[in-house]
Amino acid sequence: MKKSKLPMTKILMVLILFLGATGILYLLNKDEKKALSYDHEYLTKQVQIVEDKNNDEVMEVDKSESISVFTTTYQQVIEEKINQLMKNNNYTFEKPLFIHNPFGTGSLSYYLAFHNEEENLSLSYTIETDGYQTFSRTLKQVNDTKDYAYQLIGFLPGKTSWLTLTLKNEQGEIVQTKRITVKAKALTNIDMEMNVKDGESKVALSDGFYALLGHDKAYNSNIYLFDNDGVLRNELVLKGYRGDRIIELDDTLLYSYSTNGFIQVNRLGKIEKFYTLKGYEMHHDYVYDEAHNQLVVLVNKKGKDTIEDEIVTLDLETGKITHHIDMTKYLKEFYQNAVKPDKNTYGGDELDWLYLNSLQVVGDDILINSRELSLVIYLEDAFSDNVKIKYLIGDTSVVEGTSYEDLLLTKVGDFVDMAGEHSITYKKKSTQQDGVYTLQFYNNNYQGARTRPDFDWKNYEGTGTYEEGDASYYYEYEVDENNKTYKLVKKFKVPYSSIVSNIQQLGSNYVTSSGMSHCYDEYDHDGNLIREFSYTAKKYAYRVFKYDFKGFLFE
Repeated sequence: MKKSKLPMTKILMVLILFLGATGILYLLNKDEKKALSYDHEYLTKQVQIVEDKNNDEVMEVDKSESISVFTTTYQQVIEEKINQLMKNNNYTFEKPLFIHNPFGTGSLSYYLAFHNEEENLSLSYTIETDGYQTFSRTLKQVNDTKDYAYQLIGFLPGKTSWLTLTLKNEQGEIVQTKRITVKAKALTNIDMEMNVKDGESKVALSDGFYALLGHDKAYNSNIYLFDNDGVLRNELVLKGYRGDRIIELDDTLLYSYSTNGFIQVNRLGKIEKFYTLKGYEMHHDYVYDEAHNQLVVLVNKKGKDTIEDEIVTLDLETGKITHHIDMTKYLKEFYQNAVKPDKNTYGGDELDWLYLNSLQVVGDDILINSRELSLVIYLEDAFSDNVKIKYLIGDTSVVEGTSYEDLLLTKVGDFVDMAGEHSITYKKKSTQQDGVYTLQFYNNNYQGARTRPDFDWKNYEGTGTYEEGDASYYYEYEVDENNKTYKLVKKFKVPYSSIVSNIQQLGSNYVTSSGMSHCYDEYDHDGNLIREFSYTAKKYAYRVFKYDFKGFLFE
């Protein structure tokens, strides 16, 4: 008797069903693992605060690298574990709770907590490291309880330092001191020191940390904080996107951490809030609008065939997008006449006809800057349904032959208009009359416009190319809305950078970043160089702003 054989089709069907079932089980298992990584009970078991084997008196977080710190659950679990440690142990100033970066937001930061029967004490600290300047700060006094907690920064990556804590009473008298030896974790993705060159100016540098944003063009680059000697003092950890700027808000720091997300971090390093821009990805800039408690963000709309031409507002109370501006509706002629290159700046197929790179909020209006058009655009009633262009600032050649000629303010004086500019900053001086303000920006002095290949640059004498140019400039305009004019009131040379760059006024000093020249600089009021900091990069750093964190971390 012959044995029956299963037809080949049935065998294949059984095999397919088996593989399909196995695949489903694999996916379920994968999803289960993913869910567990955000599960409170799971994280409580998997994340531990343990003794640092390389440092006496220091503790650290023990967890798998696959567990992300960028979840509300993780932040809650760590806070609960810290609170439990404080409850179960008698941590005093002599024997404090000292944890390396428990919340995962600062690679070189440490959490310090202790109990003291005396209230209203102030704490200062110094970090001494062989071969480097002593780092000293007084921490912000934030509570009138007997439990004290702080975040300390300033330790050098891979170096052994000696931390001295000094506790003082309300009369400024020293109550106690404490010394701890700390060997900080090494960092491999950034140089620890800048190359420093002093200029001719003897004016003092402004206080604070230079925040290097988007080092080497990386969208997954962290934020690196360098001191006035060009030494790295902390690294703010991000997830898949550079920070475009840091905003101090209600005793927190607010900054971008992913392509469509923001985090709000408190003074102890804990992430208190997460915000998401659903359907959008950010680029270049965002600012805080205090009057409406919202972020105004330059974005790309996912799935759209144009990029860098939209603005959204994110309500910080609700976390929702409340307003949206599509610039193709307001500058149709420029949009329709743009020539699409084979590839845009980022190698994609989307049309980058406007290339917005910075913005400022003025009441209910918005100032935006177009690098592609070398044009500043003033949007009136920007948070309403009646948005309109109030006026434009730029060379007459940009709008010649369009319906926008009447919107252009009149230039007063003989000077070359900005070209490819970045980092516009609105300033209203107390001495200026209503309708008059100052507009500062980094004039790249670059004649680049990929979607306008036939544009005649004859009015832009002295402009450079992508690879080289004589100089870029700090520019300052005085804009008179009453007379519909603008004029150049201040100018000084800075290292040439055809693209990525920014300016920032701090007191009487100016901080500038020239990405293509791999440096950032600080100048005095007259534009004389105080100090230049150069870094190593294959590409460039996106921007550099300076922050002192006074009122947040420090007194």
